[in-house]
Amino acid sequence: MNDNGPSNTVLLLEDHMSKIFKLLAVAFLSIGFLGGCASQIYHDYIMSGQIVTVDDKQVVVCVSDTDSIKEHQVFNVYRTVYDPLAISEGEDGYSREFVGKIRLGKTKDKHFAEATVLDGDLARYDMVEFDRGF
Repeated sequence: MNDNGPSNTVLLLEDHMSKIFKLLAVAFLSIGFLGGCASQIYHDYIMSGQIVTVDDKQVVVCVSDTDSIKEHQVFNVYRTVYDPLAISEGEDGYSREFVGKIRLGKTKDKHFAEATVLDGDLARYDMVEFDRGF
């Protein structure tokens, strides 16, 4: 028997296992990062809601929980925009663009609140975030 190192079968098995491990690692990290957008911490401290209707200077906002918001709070409003010409390595083409501000009015129920547009041209699906002053 010639002992010149691992057989081709062992090397192929190691290569195959390495590829499976890398694939599982990428899948696990992807799920973790995407899940971060839906986490309660993200919704409570960063993304406060989303505009669901716009009627001139009045909007209705869907929020995670109206118990944590107060009438007259000011929110920044952002829109996700896509630039199909983004070609730099590592760029995905998506960015957030500041589009205006709203002031909360009365809550409609546990998840919806009325608001008045203070500034900007807002649209349905725009993201609403607390104006934290920094």
